[in-house]
Amino acid sequence: MPRIKLAFWHGDKQPGDELEVTADELAALHRDGRVAEVLDGAPRAAAPVAKSEPEISPSSASGSTDDGPSGRKRR
Repeated sequence: MPRIKLAFWHGDKQPGDELEVTADELAALHRDGRVAEVLDGAPRAAAPVAKSEPEISPSSASGSTDDGPSGRKRR
């Protein structure tokens, strides 16, 4: 079973506490951002992390848009 160090409170365990978790618990805690460090066991990359923000390409960062003559985005 993987052993982790907590980054945030989890139940009655405080940040910095080390505990053994199952692979499913590790994935859930990692997804929620509560894992500070995986001490042994499964590697940290084992838990998939979803991207919350789209990547900005250099062409879209320059301010040029193709959404009309005003250059403003429609909602």
